[in-house]
Amino acid sequence: MKRLYVALCFLAVAITLCIFEQYTVHCAYKDATAYINTAIEQVDKEDFEKAKSTCKSLNDYWDRKQKYMTAMIDHGSLDDASVTINNLEDLAENKSDSLEDELVTAKNQIKSIYENQRITFGNIF
Repeated sequence: MKRLYVALCFLAVAITLCIFEQYTVHCAYKDATAYINTAIEQVDKEDFEKAKSTCKSLNDYWDRKQKYMTAMIDHGSLDDASVTINNLEDLAENKSDSLEDELVTAKNQIKSIYENQRITFGNIF
């Protein structure tokens, strides 16, 4: 009977970790995409100071979420997104023409992370 209780405890911990991972990845995707969309709108209006502030907020947010996602997600795709997000603030500060392209790249990388981590039959089997 003790083995059954231990097995149930391990199962409960595993399910809790899976739920936490899904919640963390979903929130990171949703919030980071919102930051990026805001920054794209600001770049279109040529308001680079607000875009720089938004990129800094995105970078800070991503740094907070990355420490949790690193424990659960493939490091390759996460590192690529992190490098792109870290460069956004410098591009906004320099009023670079490639800022909007890099924002779209970051958005696509974050979407790719989200799609690869979602619970689907393709991701499980």
